[in-house]
Amino acid sequence: MSPVALNVSGDPGRVWRVGFEPDMWAWTPWRYATDDGLFNGRWDDQLGQFRTLYTSNSLRGCFLEMLAKLQPSEALETELDDFEDDDGSVSRHTEGGSGEVGYSWLNGRTFGDADQDGRYCFITHSDSLAALKAGYRFDRHSIALVDVDTALLKDAHDRVLTRSIAHWLYDLRDDDRNELVDGIEFRSRHGDEIRMWAVFERSDDEQRSSHIEPVSEPQRVTPETDELVQAFDLLGLRWVED
Repeated sequence: MSPVALNVSGDPGRVWRVGFEPDMWAWTPWRYATDDGLFNGRWDDQLGQFRTLYTSNSLRGCFLEMLAKLQPSEALETELDDFEDDDGSVSRHTEGGSGEVGYSWLNGRTFGDADQDGRYCFITHSDSLAALKAGYRFDRHSIALVDVDTALLKDAHDRVLTRSIAHWLYDLRDDDRNELVDGIEFRSRHGDEIRMWAVFERSDDEQRSSHIEPVSEPQRVTPETDELVQAFDLLGLRWVED
């Protein structure tokens, strides 16, 4: 019997990721945690005790998540998304809000698919929302329970809140002291059809998550990669020399 009535989804099946050579499925080295020693993904750990690997049910979803912060904006405001700029490469090779992407963004970047298993808290399900209201201390963030809804959980800007929720979920155990979930399932802010997962690093993991089994050899990302072309069209991006 679980301590909270979270909605927990089963094995995701085939997923996609965009990463870097030499191993795109490896946990991102801690030296790239640039937010005062923390990773800044929405469902990373606020205490910096574990890492998170983000996957999607579509390759196009991966590119939309990574590049949406660069779409043209008169105010030059950047958006925070969940396929994180783990090594700072987006900010180094682009200007947020300009709609421009430098070709050096492609350097060392690969994509691939994998079979993913595990148990994931579907964070915006009504059951999970009720469980969070019952068990999580929103008052620590000066948030009243009446203001807790799915919009709050989809807001990409309060990273202290969402990263703290991630740590709370990471620590949950069932009656036999087994880990309750292996990560979080959520929907992309760039399309509800895009399913995404945040996979938690556990103490017995080595270079990769035990819940990820790569299917095919990674391929290099090029300007002609179909799903990247689609993402560029949807976001109004263009390549520039850098």
